[in-house]
Amino acid sequence: MKNTCSLENGFREILLNSVNHKQYEEGNPIQVSIYDDKIYVWNDGKFPKELASQNLFEKHYSKPYNPLIAQTFFKAGFIESWGRGFEKIKKECELYNTPIPEIEIKTSGVMVKCNASSIYMDLLGGMGRKDVQINDYKNVQINDHEKLTKMEKEILKIIIQNPEITQVNIANKLGRAPKTVQRAIATLKTKEIITRVGSNKKGYWKIKK
Repeated sequence: MKNTCSLENGFREILLNSVNHKQYEEGNPIQVSIYDDKIYVWNDGKFPKELASQNLFEKHYSKPYNPLIAQTFFKAGFIESWGRGFEKIKKECELYNTPIPEIEIKTSGVMVKCNASSIYMDLLGGMGRKDVQINDYKNVQINDHEKLTKMEKEILKIIIQNPEITQVNIANKLGRAPKTVQRAIATLKTKEIITRVGSNKKGYWKIKK
């Protein structure tokens, strides 16, 4: 998902902002929703009134709702300085030719919408996988499959992260013998949890439940 606000940098800044500005006294969790063409981040946060009307992606001052958390993040090296997070997000989006996130500030909280780039959507549609929903993979909870072995859960987690990965690469990632991984995958198929669509080299894994 690099083309949706570089997860390593831009999206990380969005999450850090959510933690810094969250109203913890309300007890509502930060919510992340992942779809084919967008990612939503909702936070029960509070922006200063004077900031709400400004273009946050231009230079502006910062007034964290939780200064102690912001100061801790700064000392830990998670943030460089206050007020530069949105500039970094904008820079990452420009680098990956991705739309700048849309920010909607309401009395009930802050909603950030990250739209996928046209290049990403073209690649997704051109891979013969239009019937596959990204959120089908991302929203799968590994712990839901209580009857799976530790290795089966590890394999399922890798497949969720990269549906196109081959059995050989899974074995390399786990540091296990290919035949051992092959047997575990066969079990996952027998349990009707996953299936392989297409060839071993050019196909992809589909999670059935």
